[in-house]
Amino acid sequence: MLQKQFENFFNEIRIDTETAALIEKREILQKDIEDKLPGILEDHNIELNKSDIRMIDQGSYKYNTTIKSDVVDRDVAVMIPLDTAKNSDPRKIKGYLKDAITIPQRTVEIKEPCVRASYHRNNVEYLHIDLPLYAKNDGMVYLARGKATSSNYSWENADPDGLNEYLCNHINGHDQLRRIICYIKKWKNEKYANASSDHQVPPSIGLTLLACEYFSNQVDIQGKDDDLKALKLTMEIIKDKFSCSYDADGNIISADIRCSLPVIPYSDVFQKMRDSSSEYLLTFYRRLSTAVDKLTNALNCSDEHDAAVYVQAVLGDDFEVPDKVNKASAAVGLFSKKEHSFG
Repeated sequence: MLQKQFENFFNEIRIDTETAALIEKREILQKDIEDKLPGILEDHNIELNKSDIRMIDQGSYKYNTTIKSDVVDRDVAVMIPLDTAKNSDPRKIKGYLKDAITIPQRTVEIKEPCVRASYHRNNVEYLHIDLPLYAKNDGMVYLARGKATSSNYSWENADPDGLNEYLCNHINGHDQLRRIICYIKKWKNEKYANASSDHQVPPSIGLTLLACEYFSNQVDIQGKDDDLKALKLTMEIIKDKFSCSYDADGNIISADIRCSLPVIPYSDVFQKMRDSSSEYLLTFYRRLSTAVDKLTNALNCSDEHDAAVYVQAVLGDDFEVPDKVNKASAAVGLFSKKEHSFG
């Protein structure tokens, strides 16, 4: 049911390839890093050759699961050889990276997991490129963590290539899974549009990992993809992975879910939500439960119009609602065709 509408919706919300403007911004940014970072590091007695800088494509563009949003979000990691024992403060190295890319056309800031270059038009942000900084030392890879002035900072063991390999192996060649990931990300954007803090929102990497782990491939009786059923079952399985607590009256009072990275450092991608407020994961569970209920209602509808109304409540107004079929008129038309066919 509604497979045509789902596939049209997918084509409407997804970004299949980088725009020419994004490619240009990314390539100029990379050139600035390659041309300027070695000299800046040399000023601080750190040797780096331009050829030693490695740029690693990451995130939804790498996995082809990017969807449209008000602000384009691009992830490109920067990896350099670095003695992390001699350079034990990753905040300083991130600061040097910031210096390499700071120009009037960009707003550059040091975030906890990356350096972010933002672009604005008429004082409104329309694009940012996140640059996680990795150091390679003695065969190990470390992510520079910590804000510019935070007392909480570290070189964290990491495996960006392993994560890319894990997700590409799951998603590439599995078109329905890729669509389901995009639908779930669109649901997140719809339901968290007014979030005041990043930690309120389930991270996209978490939703992607959960979808990959609990995806339920579904086809109709003709063997063709059934995205409505696949989306409902995948979100339902994710919902059922929550651990919930209830009060004496049976009202839910807490909900928690854990999802570890499949590679070093094997950290829980929902830890920041959990640490920020116990309410954030409870809200996540409640919103997920509401979505599952509406998708269940859609599956129980005999009319595609009614089913699409339920789906639209989950995925937003971009999901097309077909016209309601007048069953009496359809029956008359069918009878007339049958009568005519017998001459």
